[in-house]
Amino acid sequence: MLELIGDLLIYGAAVALSPIPPIAVILLLRSRSGLGAGAAFLAARLLVLVLVAAVVALGAELLPEQGDASPVTAVLRIGLGIGLIVLAAVKWRARPKSGETAALPSWMASLNNSTMGGAARSGILLSAVNPKELAFGVGAGLTIASAHLGTAGIVVASAGYAVLACIVLIVAVVGCWLAEERVGPALDSVRAWLVQNYAVVVAIVLLLIGVVLIGESLGSF
Repeated sequence: MLELIGDLLIYGAAVALSPIPPIAVILLLRSRSGLGAGAAFLAARLLVLVLVAAVVALGAELLPEQGDASPVTAVLRIGLGIGLIVLAAVKWRARPKSGETAALPSWMASLNNSTMGGAARSGILLSAVNPKELAFGVGAGLTIASAHLGTAGIVVASAGYAVLACIVLIVAVVGCWLAEERVGPALDSVRAWLVQNYAVVVAIVLLLIGVVLIGESLGSF
């Protein structure tokens, strides 16, 4: 169980450190819809992350048993790790050059006018169609499946992974709810830093997680 928790912490931290969701939720919290839009985005994102991890875990349990450490699962995780390292290289090359200012994507700028429904849709799309998010969700699901927890246990573990993955958003939403006037300026500063350093942060996270996945999976052979 401790091994499962440790592995889920890795996946959860990787998703939590992705700059795009925090940027999006900060924009929503500072929009006209404010706290309602931020909370709707967070709820939608939590739901999608739980579903992805749980569906993958339930599907992986249908694979034939091959001992305590399934080579099939290990191969899948190694492939995932290689893919993350390649993506890290792509992101690193896309980082702003010295002196350049990173621009906010137009779809992010449009979040300033989002309703609660629009914020929820953005949360679903951002979590369901982002290849990096899906890759981490698949990795978490495979890890959960390897623990053989049963259906109820899979759902609970998937929910735990989702909470870990959204911890930055949870802190932002709760902080804005408790003290919006004090937290607001700090959120704006965080958003500006994340926009400027997005590519570098993502590249480092992807590289570290990819190396960890490959290293851990090699022990299954």
